[in-house]
Amino acid sequence: MVQAVQDDGNGAGDLAGGLDGFIALSAGLTGFSGDELHALGVAREYLAVVLQQIGPVRYGRLAAGPDSPEQGLQEAAKAVIHLWYTGCWPGIPGESGPFVPSAEAYAAGLVWRAVGGRAPGTYPAGFGSWGEAPAGAVDPVGVGR
Repeated sequence: MVQAVQDDGNGAGDLAGGLDGFIALSAGLTGFSGDELHALGVAREYLAVVLQQIGPVRYGRLAAGPDSPEQGLQEAAKAVIHLWYTGCWPGIPGESGPFVPSAEAYAAGLVWRAVGGRAPGTYPAGFGSWGEAPAGAVDPVGVGR
């Protein structure tokens, strides 16, 4: 498990705007609001992953210019997006391999919010829930009639 960044005023927590800066960068990269990202409860952990995997220097350059055409920054930006959407660090070619930072990361993946659902196996649906269509589901073939 990755150790979370402690925002103690002296370390990486202050780098490029600290946690608030990371959330702002992530909001720009993912299309979700900073409030939505913060509410997931994994931002501090994700910042620690990013700092550990790409280093504070490259992270500072990414935070300063996320639209940079520099290949290393593009790979880092893609990895941050992947982390938020899937809850898995994808690795960066030639540098690191993929890993899941924590059990919470899977459930917090933005992909589940994007499709209007919940991560399978993370929330009890209740007895017999499989017998009814989800709220808002469309029955394209009329089987449920």
